[in-house]
Parts: sequence; C-alpha cells; structure tokens
Amino acid sequence: MIINEENKEIIINCGAFGYKPDVIASLLRIDLNLVEEQFKTNSEFKLLYEFGKNMAKYKIDLKLFEMAKSGDVKAIQQFGIDKMINNGEA
Repeated sequence: MIINEENKEIIINCGAFGYKPDVIASLLRIDLNLVEEQFKTNSEFKLLYEFGKNMAKYKIDLKLFEMAKSGDVKAIQQFGIDKMINNGEA
C-alpha cells in the first residue's frame, strides 16, 4: 500500500483517536480488508498508527505532568493513575 502525505496524517490521527479499522477505511476511502491486512503486518501503515497512538498518550501525560507540577490536585491524581497503568501496575 502506497501512503501519500495526506494519508499519513490521517493514519497518525486515527491512531491518536483510537479509531477502528472500519472508520479508518472510510476516512481513507479504501476497502476495509486492506486496512485490516495492514494491522497484521509490520507495515508503514501500522507504524504510523502506533506512532499516533503513542504520541497522543505522551502529549496527554505531558499536559497532566505540567498541570500536576502547578499543583492541580486532580491532575496529580490522574498522572499517578496513568503512570501506574503505563508501568503495568494497575
């Protein structure tokens, strides 16, 4: 599958938003089977999707960390919960 620059951004954003294959196929205007096949291999598609997923998680944790440093109690609690989940403790 050849991925152009516009589709790269869509795939990364789909990963960030946690979209399922049927939504991704609709947004890219391609067959659902093609999308599902991309998730079964270590393709550029899958790498872009995983990058989006991980970058979103990172950006959210970064924002929570900044809010926690400023004393936001709810952010401190959520940051602690997220940290435990990330470390497999929850």
